[in-house]
Amino acid sequence: MIRLRNGQVRCQKPAGHVQFCGVAGISTHEAAAESTENKGLLVRDYIHSALYEPHKGYFAAKSNAVGAIAEPIRFDRIPGRAAYNEYLSKLYKQHDIAWFTPVEVFQPWYGYAVAEYILRTMDPSAPLKIYEVGGGTGTCANNILTYFKLRAPNVYKSMTYTSVEISAALAKKQKARVETVISHRGHFMVNCGSASDARTWGTVNASPCYIIMFEVLDNLPHDLVYRETPKSPWLETWVVQDQTSKNYVEERRPLQDPLIKRCLDVTTAVSGTSSLVASAKSSLSRLLHLAELSWIPTGCLQLLETLHRMRPNMALITSDFSSLPDVTISGARAPIVASKENGETKDHSTYLEAMGNADIFFPTDFQLLERLDHYSATLFAKTETSERISTVVTSAEFMEQCAQVDKTKTLDGFNPLLEDYSNTKFYINLPTF
Repeated sequence: MIRLRNGQVRCQKPAGHVQFCGVAGISTHEAAAESTENKGLLVRDYIHSALYEPHKGYFAAKSNAVGAIAEPIRFDRIPGRAAYNEYLSKLYKQHDIAWFTPVEVFQPWYGYAVAEYILRTMDPSAPLKIYEVGGGTGTCANNILTYFKLRAPNVYKSMTYTSVEISAALAKKQKARVETVISHRGHFMVNCGSASDARTWGTVNASPCYIIMFEVLDNLPHDLVYRETPKSPWLETWVVQDQTSKNYVEERRPLQDPLIKRCLDVTTAVSGTSSLVASAKSSLSRLLHLAELSWIPTGCLQLLETLHRMRPNMALITSDFSSLPDVTISGARAPIVASKENGETKDHSTYLEAMGNADIFFPTDFQLLERLDHYSATLFAKTETSERISTVVTSAEFMEQCAQVDKTKTLDGFNPLLEDYSNTKFYINLPTF
C-alpha cells in the first residue's frame, strides 16, 4: 500500500513483468547463483538479477499486474485530501497492487502537461519523435498522442512515438491501450529490449527527438563503494556466498570496474569535493576522517551513455523520487527494500535478502544526475561547441507551468497534483536545436 507522509510518497512498486524480451544486458539469476558460488557478483549485477531476471527476478516472479486505472479520476467530485486518500486506498485494494504511477493517478492531465512542454520546446522544422523508456501500461503514450491530436494536429500527422520496453507482457498491454484510439495506430510502436543496451536502439540516429522516463531511475541498479577515510582508496563491493552458511555476504575489493571508476570520476570532479557526501552526517564523517559508504548510480550512467551515443540530439525529460522516507539501510543514497506479505508492506534491513521476493528502489540525487548526464553528452558530442541546457525543478513547479491544474483540484481546493508527491522532481536536458 502506498504510504503518505507530509505530502511525500513512499511506495512498494508492483510486479507484472511476466515475460521479458530483448537483451537484459546484465547477469541472469542462474548466472548470479553460479557467480556468487565462484568469484561473486558486483552489487549492481546482484541487484539487476534480483529485480529483472526473466524467471525468478522480482518483476517476473510476482503475479500482480502493473497498476492501470481504467477511467480518469474525477477530482471535482472529491471533497478533499482525506476523501482523496480514501479513494486511492480503495483503488489499491480493488486492484490488489501497491503502486499507481502519477501518470495513472492524474491521467490524462499528467501526460498532457508533458506533451505541452514538448510542444513548446520542439524543433518545428523536423517531425516530432518521442521515445518513452519503461512506459508502464501505455497510459502516458496514449495521453500524449491524444493531446497532440487535439492541440496540434499538424504535428500529430507526422509524429512517431516509440516505447522502449524490456517486458513483453507490458509491451503487449501498451500496444493494446494505445491502439484503442484507431488514429494512434500509425504513430505508435514498441521496441522490445533493454534501453541500456545499444542493440535495442539499432543504428545511431542524430535526428532531434525526445526521450521521456517516469519512475525508471529508482529501479536502476547501483554499486556500493567504501573507504576507510577521505584519503583512503575507494573499494568496490562484491556479493559472494559464504561457504559455511551459504548466505550471501559482502566482500570489499580494490577498485577495478571501469563503470564504477567513471561514475566516481564524475562525482568527485566538482571543486575538488565529492558529491557522494549527500548528508550532514556524511559531511561530519569526512571532517572526522570516518569511513564512508556510498551507493552510486552506475546503472543510470550506463543508460545515459547509451542514450547519448545512440540518440545524440535527444532532449531528455525524466521524473523520479528525490528522497525516500524511513530508509534504514546504510550509506548515502541508500535504497528501500520492501516486499508485500499478506497485504502488508514489509521492510528489509538489507538488499541481500532480496532475490526475487522484494523490490529495491533508490532515491535520485538530481544534482548528480545532471552531472552524469552532461558527462555522457560530452562523450558523444559531435563538436566541442555542442551545447545543452539543463534544469531541475520540483514536480509541482513543472505542473504549475505546463498542466491544467484546475482539472486536478478537489472541492475544498486541495490539489494532489501540486501537493502530493512532494519528494519528486523533474530533470530536463535540451540540446540547442
